[in-house]
Amino acid sequence: TAVGTVQIGIFSVAANARRAADMLSRAGIPATVTPGATQGKPFWSVTAGSAASQADRAPLLEKIRALGFTDAYFLR
Repeated sequence: TAVGTVQIGIFSVAANARRAADMLSRAGIPATVTPGATQGKPFWSVTAGSAASQADRAPLLEKIRALGFTDAYFLR
């Protein structure tokens, strides 16, 4: 079972969220864009990857951060 999905960011512009997801996909990291809304304002959340084991977590996060997503973190 997977031990973590990485939160890449929350975007207020759908195109920016898709661009981030595409960048991750090109690097071989599966990414998902999920629409949502808070206080009536739309947003798009981008999550990526899924570490297969505890040992895969650090290398996955390192790879994502190396792509420029320095605020990425594992969701609990």
